[in-house]
Amino acid sequence: MPSWFKSLQFRLIVAFTLTLTLTLGSVGALVSLQAAEESKRFETSSQEFRVGRVHRMIASHYEENREWDGIQPSLEQAGSFFGRRFVVTNSEGTVVADSHKRGGKGRWGLGRHSRSSSMAIEVEGHPVGFLVSGPGRFDTPGDGDQATELPVSLPPPLEEANEPPISRITGAVNKSLLWTGLIGAVGGILVMSFVSRRILAPVHALSGAARRLGQGDLAQRVPSSGPAELRNLSDTFNTMAENLETAEQQRRSLTADVAHELRTPLSNIQGYLDAVNDGLLEADEATINTLRQQAAHLVALVEDLRLLALAEAGSLALHLQLESLRDLLQESVEAFRPRADAEGISLTLSASDDLPSAELDRTRISQVVGNLLENAIVNTPEGGVVAISAFQEDEKIAVSIADTGTGIAPEDLDRIFDRLYRVDASRARTTGGAGLGLTIARHLVLAHGGTITVESIAGQGSTFTFTLPLNRSGG
Repeated sequence: MPSWFKSLQFRLIVAFTLTLTLTLGSVGALVSLQAAEESKRFETSSQEFRVGRVHRMIASHYEENREWDGIQPSLEQAGSFFGRRFVVTNSEGTVVADSHKRGGKGRWGLGRHSRSSSMAIEVEGHPVGFLVSGPGRFDTPGDGDQATELPVSLPPPLEEANEPPISRITGAVNKSLLWTGLIGAVGGILVMSFVSRRILAPVHALSGAARRLGQGDLAQRVPSSGPAELRNLSDTFNTMAENLETAEQQRRSLTADVAHELRTPLSNIQGYLDAVNDGLLEADEATINTLRQQAAHLVALVEDLRLLALAEAGSLALHLQLESLRDLLQESVEAFRPRADAEGISLTLSASDDLPSAELDRTRISQVVGNLLENAIVNTPEGGVVAISAFQEDEKIAVSIADTGTGIAPEDLDRIFDRLYRVDASRARTTGGAGLGLTIARHLVLAHGGTITVESIAGQGSTFTFTLPLNRSGG
């Protein structure tokens, strides 16, 4: 089977054609049936009216003349005018006038033809004859069921093809409905073909772009056009393609940055070892401490990368339990106070004693607070202030760490939580870190069901705020 017959466009055309055919067929059948019924009722009423007029005319003629002579011309005129055959017999059944036989004589039996009718002609309450009318041949039953022909030679009656005008109207209506349905079906199919092609054009474009995207061309984008649903689909595809392209760029950048971060301590270790091996340095305590420090940097970097990979994959195991966040913050402040004092920085904590407990992993949240305090102290000059505050906000606890340091430029705020991103790229790991601390902090907070944000004004300092959901069972 050709592929076109399996396409959505072909199915739309077939569905539209079937719907149109069913609709037009149903409407046509109902209209035709109703027209036929109304035609039949009108024709029956017309025939009764015509026969009644002829019957009254014949009865008046006999009542005035007391004989049948002279009725033939009037009967012929009535038959020609009404398009029916009228036969008049006397009370004995002898034909005295026939609208289709000039001067016809003979006996006429009153038949039971399905399309003929017979009416008695009465004058002063006494039957004087019968009027038989119909479009075709009149049969005469003998003693009950045997039909006999008239004993006179009659010309052929009106043929069935000479239908009354109302019947021709019904046929014309049916014919018009048929042609209208055919023209409507052909026109509808052509219009549906054009419309479906226009509607499916964005789908074809999207299909081609998706195929090229799957082959590695991440720069593929599709125009947003067509109905709202297709525009939404195009926008979703473009967003997905943009995210894939960004992720690929980040992956490449991560590979390069990790290689760079690993190369520096490894190169240092290799240089020291080569110097010791060549006799340029002695393997004394100072050299060994330097090598140990570089190895510790490597271990910390690898551990940060492992933790980040687990957090991004959603595989990081958290040991959640009710903890006092105030006590945790107090411990972190005391741990960093000696360093802050050495740098001439004031470190403060503001948290009420009735601050409710939260369900958290103490080790991981301590790591978050430590990363934020580390960044705050590094970026705050001597004489500055690093202030920590904790407070309840609706159904969560918010922790804010504000400093009076150098601040963050607006163009760096959107990327401050990216992996291996440093505001000052010239900083070494010993002064600025590898650029993983904030990324890890963000993922640890998200893993607890919280959020983390940053506000900063260049030259005036920064404020990092993270929130944690409260334990609903108690405080």
